[in-house]
This record gives sequence, structure tokens and C-alpha cells, in this order.
Amino acid sequence: MATAVEPHPLILDNAGLKISKDGTTTSLTELACSTSHVELTPDVAITTLDTFCGSRDYPGNVKWSLIATLYQSFDVGATEEVLSAAVASGVPVPFQLVGRRDTAVSPTNPMWSGTVIPKPYSPINGDAGDASTIDLEWSVVGTPTKNVAPVP
Repeated sequence: MATAVEPHPLILDNAGLKISKDGTTTSLTELACSTSHVELTPDVAITTLDTFCGSRDYPGNVKWSLIATLYQSFDVGATEEVLSAAVASGVPVPFQLVGRRDTAVSPTNPMWSGTVIPKPYSPINGDAGDASTIDLEWSVVGTPTKNVAPVP
């Protein structure tokens, strides 16, 4: 009788989020230490067909989004520099997202990558005494790629 393998849940305490400043992969910058929330989410459009036999829903187009909450920082190489440069580039920019940034990419630690379309964001946001946060929801161009092979 086979022994059940207990899954190792992903706890987002070491996730990695890299975003390019200028549309090239050479300018991918790690923003993990400024990021408090991240998700890569599909939005599936539903097409409903009504016939004399009833209604039936079918999945339609899928649009992916990179959603993140980052703490604002005006330090060199930090949040504002990366995001404002990405928006100013005027082109889709590469991103990479991994659950465990200090662990090699593998089948048990996949990385998703692709390009997002940067759009303007609120550069200062928050309440008195709280950290200023930036809420991003940038559209992914096409479908993100899941990579399970180590990245050089």
C-alpha cells in the first residue's frame, strides 16, 4: 500500500517579483522587499448560449493580470524608480514571479514570466501614519509562461 505524501504548501514569505524598467530582461529588478501582495490571475469571459433547450455557459477568452501591492520607496533601484521607468518606457515590460525566490526554479518551485502592459498608478497613497502603498493591476500580454527548469 502506497504511503500518502503530504503536500508542502506555498507560504508567501519568500516570494519574488521582478519587473523590467525598460522592456528588456537585462533590467529586471527584484521588488520582493517592497511587495506585500502578489497574484497572477486569469479572468475567463463566459459566453452564454440560449437555445430552446435552455442556457449553457462556455468559457471564452482568458485575460491574465499581474496584481500586486507594493510599499512606495523613492530609494535608488526601488519601487518608484522601477515602476515609473516601466510606465515611461511606453512598451510592454518583462516580469518574473516565483513562490520561493531563494530556491532554484524547479518542478516544486515554478516561475511564471511574461510581459505586462504598464499603466499609471497612484505614486502616493495611504492614511496618516501608515506606509504609502501602490496597488498595481497590469494586464499580461498573452498567457504567462510557467518555467520549471533552473534559470541561468
